[in-house]
Amino acid sequence: MKDNFRTLDLNLLRVFAALMAEGNVTRAADRLALTQPAVSNALSRLRQSLGDALFEKTQFGVRPTARAREMWSVIQPHFDALRTAVSPDTFDPLTYSGSLTVAMSDYTVERVMPRLSAFLSQKAPHLRLDLVQYSVSNLPTMFDKEGVDFAIGAYLNDTSQASGIRTHELWQIHSSCLMRKDHKLAKGRLTLQKFLNARHVDVRLPGMYTPLYDNLLSGHGLRRNLVLTLNHYSQALAVIDQSDCIGVLPTSLMDLSPYASSLVSVEPPIPMPIRPLGVIWHQRRDAEPAHRWLRTAIVTMFARGDAPPRRPAKARTARARPGTPA
Repeated sequence: MKDNFRTLDLNLLRVFAALMAEGNVTRAADRLALTQPAVSNALSRLRQSLGDALFEKTQFGVRPTARAREMWSVIQPHFDALRTAVSPDTFDPLTYSGSLTVAMSDYTVERVMPRLSAFLSQKAPHLRLDLVQYSVSNLPTMFDKEGVDFAIGAYLNDTSQASGIRTHELWQIHSSCLMRKDHKLAKGRLTLQKFLNARHVDVRLPGMYTPLYDNLLSGHGLRRNLVLTLNHYSQALAVIDQSDCIGVLPTSLMDLSPYASSLVSVEPPIPMPIRPLGVIWHQRRDAEPAHRWLRTAIVTMFARGDAPPRRPAKARTARARPGTPA
């Protein structure tokens, strides 16, 4: 058997590690301070030495082959240990002047950014955050093509099963049916037929073809009277307050809304499953000092069982599920 290791140029492993981390030749070149042709040439030599393509072209960059994934699972711990020994982590948030791009919906921005901004002004005054719109449907594209470093948002429980996606839960999203106190459905039993026939409003974030609740109803063979879909959460309660619409939405929207005092929350006939909200990132960012520091800070500040209320809700809820913020 040919001894590939005896003749292998170990400098090529730096290129291999950068490609595994970035999934993109241009970004790998930037990480290594090399030109793109130099990285392509190094990859060609590595392929020849190992007798495998190692990476396949995709729409957004390159994807490791099974052989590359197998190699990296063995090499990565030793490579990281060697990198740490040669270049100890000296990250100092007080002097760090880079930027990170974070995807969040307006729901999350309203609950995270006031406290996080105050924290960063003291602990990392030169760090710049660039926020972009969030959608769980677009996570692979955001991480691979759009330069998003990590996201904070509600996600599906199987999100972490996607290739390379990491998650850390911060709190849980409970949903209920929100309506005006004087709505005709606010008193008495909310039957399934009355509920489905009512005028519904919901939120559809980028990359979503239909709101999540409609997918749930479709699984039961049901369809509701959805008359309005919004692209932000911020105005949903204003619409409900000033119309006859109802909406199955995060109950914690009531915490910050000036319309909370005129609304009630009731359990819908078909409950919306609880969804986790958390920090979401690609594993290639695991060891990056600034990325890791900010992720840890966010988890320390916000990890809890329920959405963090900023002020007490003014409205009492009807039949709210236990542990759900009113």
